[in-house]
Amino acid sequence: SKHMSLNDARVDAENRDARLGRKTFPEEKAIHDECKRNAVDACKQHIDAFAACDKAQGLFVIFNCRKENTAMNDCMRALMTNEHMDIVRKERAERMLKEKQAEEAARVTAEKAAKKGWFW
Repeated sequence: SKHMSLNDARVDAENRDARLGRKTFPEEKAIHDECKRNAVDACKQHIDAFAACDKAQGLFVIFNCRKENTAMNDCMRALMTNEHMDIVRKERAERMLKEKQAEEAARVTAEKAAKKGWFW
């Protein structure tokens, strides 16, 4: 097996270390979790159909709910790709930058207000 850095392993989807990267890099876990929430929201119809079939079939769910299970898994798999995670990663970075800028603006405003009070 080829040796690679943690950063290379983190983005290599075929590598076992890519999955372990979610444990090593908390930000990557947050991105994965957000992507999964988005996929669950988008696939809600398929998930509900499988849950209803599961409830109705009981132990025979393995045999009688294959169509619903396949549809649910295909939907989730289509939305849990590296491309979707890159989109979520970019959105998170933009959101964090805006939050940081808003915090900095609030801090500067508070400092100006405090200085104004000291001199007058």
